Amino acid sequence: MLRLVRSQEVERADALAEIARAAVAGDAVAVRTFILGIGPHLLRSVRRVLGSAHSDVDDVAQECTVAVMDALPTYRGQSTMLHFACRIAVLTAMKALRRERARKRPFLREHELELDSLASSAHHPESELSARATAAALRDLLDRLPLEQAEALALHCALGFSVAEIASACEAPAETVRSRLRLAKHALRARILGDPRLTELLEESS
Repeated sequence: MLRLVRSQEVERADALAEIARAAVAGDAVAVRTFILGIGPHLLRSVRRVLGSAHSDVDDVAQECTVAVMDALPTYRGQSTMLHFACRIAVLTAMKALRRERARKRPFLREHELELDSLASSAHHPESELSARATAAALRDLLDRLPLEQAEALALHCALGFSVAEIASACEAPAETVRSRLRLAKHALRARILGDPRLTELLEESS
């Protein structure tokens, strides 16, 4: 089933790449079609980084749309269009998150990190609480890591990109991506160990 979904996404990505080329060439219909096609993916990416209940989700999603459109002329086809666009969305959302945290940092309290959880099929209250705590730790870490590590962690953990997909989207060697993920996961482990309430989540996040 997962392979079928992946195959469908690749086919749609190829279609979006064709539309994107027409959009770059100035086709107004292609611009509208591309934005409509890519919009749900950008919104999903923003929600994974900020949290679906965040008040700025829609505004940041619009910011992502502008960023993707501005970046289209630089697309060289080394990754699918979906991966290219989602990477830009993740970077844009992380920058928005960092701007917000910079403004709020003097007043930030631990309970403000209790954002909604990443998508999960778990419905048991304890499982949902565990996922919520892990998501909070992950989002807090995205604000503290070097941007390259935060990007790799967000793409891998929040959007489910493989190492190869991250490497293609970021135009970086796979070993470099693995190194970034390894460092980011070590930082996440340290973040969890630093909070007694999250220590029991280590095995679940490994």
